[in-house]
Amino acid sequence: MRYLIVFISVLSFATFLIGCRSATLIHDYKNQDIKSFQASRLLVVGISADKEARQLYETTLVESLKKEGVNALKSITFFENSFTDQKQSLQQLKAIEKKLLRARVDAVLFTKITNRKDRVTLVNAYQNFAQSYQTFKNYYYNNQSAYLENKHEQVYTIETSLFCICPGQERELIWRGEMEVIESKRLSRNIHRYKSLLFKTLKQKKLVLN
Repeated sequence: MRYLIVFISVLSFATFLIGCRSATLIHDYKNQDIKSFQASRLLVVGISADKEARQLYETTLVESLKKEGVNALKSITFFENSFTDQKQSLQQLKAIEKKLLRARVDAVLFTKITNRKDRVTLVNAYQNFAQSYQTFKNYYYNNQSAYLENKHEQVYTIETSLFCICPGQERELIWRGEMEVIESKRLSRNIHRYKSLLFKTLKQKKLVLN
């Protein structure tokens, strides 16, 4: 029974560590002139050449924002295909700003992946921790792979920027954050990890979410 309790405690702690490190805020910036900001209508923009990933990201984020009481919409349905299929001039972007204002969009949330890298992590850190046998031979035999194996994790650096599109004002940056998200095999899980950290951060900063 004592070993079972130890095992459960270790497993819970390991799960906690994995949960904490799956998404991390590296650094962020907030406009000091803005104490809090609530958007009347927020446009979510995923900057990616992968249309399927962009569709899933924007849909997931917009649906989650709506559950939080935020009036949000997807750029993938708001803009015409030509907006992302070709480069836009500054003059064209001014026309886009006017379109946003006419649609009563007063904030835009941009998200893009800026980097992808390998991270090496320790393997089998808790292997056989709570086994009833604790002889040197068995313990070493079951854990020796930690000397030999390296596990490479893919880590994404994701930059998110919140801009105000307010009538009569400059389209100013309200907040920008850079996060690291450890890649899982499922895209939906990657998005969920990012979204959870993003929402937590925005609430702390008193931006968009209450």
